[in-house]
Amino acid sequence: MNVLILTDFSDTSDNAGRYAVDFLQKTAANFYLLNIHNFNFDRSAHKLLDKELVGTLHNLELGVKILEYYTKNKQHKFNTILSSENLISAVRKAMLEKKIDLIFIGAVSQEEHAHPILGDHAYDVVRKIKCNIIAVPAGCNFENPRKAVFPVDRTILSTLEQQKIFDNLAYLNTSEFTLLEIKDVDKEYSENTKDSIPFKAPVFFTRNLFKNIQKEFDIIFIFGKNLNICDRLLHTEYGFTANMDIEIPIFVYHG
Repeated sequence: MNVLILTDFSDTSDNAGRYAVDFLQKTAANFYLLNIHNFNFDRSAHKLLDKELVGTLHNLELGVKILEYYTKNKQHKFNTILSSENLISAVRKAMLEKKIDLIFIGAVSQEEHAHPILGDHAYDVVRKIKCNIIAVPAGCNFENPRKAVFPVDRTILSTLEQQKIFDNLAYLNTSEFTLLEIKDVDKEYSENTKDSIPFKAPVFFTRNLFKNIQKEFDIIFIFGKNLNICDRLLHTEYGFTANMDIEIPIFVYHG
């Protein structure tokens, strides 16, 4: 498995790196630490550029050494990627060149300032990058995600499509899933399901519901096509996380 970890050397991104290693503690994986730096390539600034470049590469290598020491899996390999491209271009390039299967990104708390990669940019990555992504909240320590909640918009995802996801899911195999139908207006169930997966009655996705979800479950699982649900959670202006903290990881699944 090939894994991309976005880092800006902050505590939040360092924590996401450790979470990635723990999440895949039983899986052989190649980890790529990606840092994006806006270097000044003007000739007059070449001395400063050299200093910045050396410092950034040092921080990347240090991040690799820390994770190499941290992991207990001998089949974990760590590599670095330094890019001066914009965030989305850099991530897409890494995805293609390294055949990335899973991306980890830190999600900052409301008290933290914006970071070069994190903060508002987590939403851009989730919306624009078609890859499995786990957003890890600041200060979130790994615990085996025993209980996962899967908010579902049935206008986007049918029961058959839901089942296909579970049949092909290579992650969270040990988790107990609860399906939660999200609605905008009152409606009856359009389909009957005989699945063994618990399915809660349709509800409105409110801030209070989000708070309760974070108390009851270990991870939130979202299908990437459910953009409305992604927006409600992660949009930087009107999403829930615009004015409240994420406390549990959010897994955006693209297959």
